[in-house]
Amino acid sequence: MIRSIGLLATTALFSVSQTQEILQIQNNAFNSSYSLTSAQIAAANITEIVTHNVEVALNVERTNRATGSIEEDSFYEPPAIGAKTRPGSLLKVEAYTNTSLYTLAPNTALSRILFTTTNINGSVIPASAYILWPWQAKTFTGSSLNISGVPAVAWAHGTSGFFGECAPSHIRNLWYQFSAPFILALQGYAVVAPDYAGLGVNRTSENEPIFHNWLAHPAAANDLIYAMQAAREAFPELSKHFVTMGHSQGGGAAWATAHRQSLTPVEGYLGTVAGSPLTNINEGIRATGGLGMAPGIAYGLGSIFPSFNYSQWFEPEGIKKLLLAKELSGCNSVLSQLLQEVGSFIKQGWEESWYVRAYSSISDPSRKPISGPMLVLGGTDDTAVPADIVTNAVNETCTLYPESQIRYVSFEGVSHVPVLNAAQQVWLQWIEDRFMGKRIGNGCTSEYHQPLRSVEAYQKELQYYLQLAVQGYTVA
Repeated sequence: MIRSIGLLATTALFSVSQTQEILQIQNNAFNSSYSLTSAQIAAANITEIVTHNVEVALNVERTNRATGSIEEDSFYEPPAIGAKTRPGSLLKVEAYTNTSLYTLAPNTALSRILFTTTNINGSVIPASAYILWPWQAKTFTGSSLNISGVPAVAWAHGTSGFFGECAPSHIRNLWYQFSAPFILALQGYAVVAPDYAGLGVNRTSENEPIFHNWLAHPAAANDLIYAMQAAREAFPELSKHFVTMGHSQGGGAAWATAHRQSLTPVEGYLGTVAGSPLTNINEGIRATGGLGMAPGIAYGLGSIFPSFNYSQWFEPEGIKKLLLAKELSGCNSVLSQLLQEVGSFIKQGWEESWYVRAYSSISDPSRKPISGPMLVLGGTDDTAVPADIVTNAVNETCTLYPESQIRYVSFEGVSHVPVLNAAQQVWLQWIEDRFMGKRIGNGCTSEYHQPLRSVEAYQKELQYYLQLAVQGYTVA
């Protein structure tokens, strides 16, 4: 009996063909070969090294698009929106997205939808989202909520870029891969993930541009809620109960959802997880110097404050680089290379302008009431959203609103995105507890977690990327 089990296991592991196949070399090159034109190089006034680096970064980004450019993917073309169309309306459904184009975890499936949301000005606009499906729905035996259907997590991603091409729904690994979305799906949750308005769908049916208002957290909270509403219309098998979760920019969006719930309650909302949330723009600028923040804010700021223009913040050399990034639809990788050669990029005192103060005021969801429980995660070695920013936001919110149900968990020596890995047991259990209907008392709590071994012993940052496998022998 033992021998036959061993034989069956061997047979399952190794399949031998009678006809030997000639293996092809696994492609490790880019499938994009874009080169900047001499006119683009001259207009942006960039050096040969920067030109090379921008081209490499751009071709990496283009290679990792699952469906090519959004300009070539008809899914991102929205239908006309009527004057009476309400936010949260379903516009388009792609029930079965071709998973072979993505680098998804095995036994997950993908759908995409278009829906309506509202921007920071309250205008109804189209937006895109993906739904990542589990193989089997997680069940909650004994839950006091009587959960039916597939439990859902509305996922708010961290910054992927500022233009239409930067939408996670057409990036092969959905941008955050095993840091959160894949893990959630593998645990039995459906992940409903908006791209944020302006990413993916970047024009109306009348060809009017839709700008991404980066860090406008109340607008991103609308995206989360309305994507969830539209997803349930498209797929009735989704449970009416859901949790929201986000990281970095998405952490601010998740926090804003908790505040939104105190103003406009939505049925089925169970709570939110805010990882490394950047809530206050002014604090983010002070902590990081703001050079990396200014372009992202500036790209969409004119759609909120029409009097704003680039020249109020940026020197002529900086404007040239901003315009090149926009022309290329470059995302994080491209912009990071253009910023390596800063020179006379930004004007002194830009962070003191009225626009920064006004935008920070309307965007910051912290220090305001929230409804429902919220789990906040932070790493003590986070340089993108330093721990003191998160700590201050939590402490000041809890001082102003002591009944807030906030659990703040910080992790020693952990950096920005990896806090999701270090905290995985915590947030998975916390989400499960919400679906189980476990009650949380009013008031805030704080925890500090240390690793089993010395901080220096651990792999600190993500050191892998998911590559599309085209040959079976490359898959372990």
